[in-house]
Amino acid sequence: MASRITLAQLTKRRARFEAFLTERGAQILQPTNEWEVLRFKTSRGTSIVYRNARDGLTLTGESMTAWTAFETSGPWRASPAPKKRVSGREKTLPLVNALLRRDGSACFYCGKDTTEDDRSLEHLVPRAHGGPNHLSNLVLAHRKCNTDAGHLSVMEKIRRRLPPDHQGA
Repeated sequence: MASRITLAQLTKRRARFEAFLTERGAQILQPTNEWEVLRFKTSRGTSIVYRNARDGLTLTGESMTAWTAFETSGPWRASPAPKKRVSGREKTLPLVNALLRRDGSACFYCGKDTTEDDRSLEHLVPRAHGGPNHLSNLVLAHRKCNTDAGHLSVMEKIRRRLPPDHQGA
């Protein structure tokens, strides 16, 4: 790991170092005084390389870490690595399991058992109408039954659920 950098080294390789920084998400900033050789911004703050009267360098913030990664072709990012995206199925699994415990696996509309591949979360008060994504507003339904119900009101959904001889009672 490099422990020192000289002004000559930085001057000679500055253009490539700045390209390295920007390729990894850093923003190159204009120096604010005569002693600043290089200034760049990352998600962790602003880093500066200062020159002193004897042409020695002082590196602040991410400067030394970034330079070392540049010199050794090592990993370095100006911002944190993106978080792993959680699939919709992984996000809803706790809700589905809670609904299975509460209501069983029957479809809210047709009453037939749902399977893992054909099961969906149905919002009684549709999200489009301001319904919450909360267990108290959710039931399980077949994907097709859910799609067929669309954005009906809660009462229309309940009527759709009841057998025809009970509608209007």
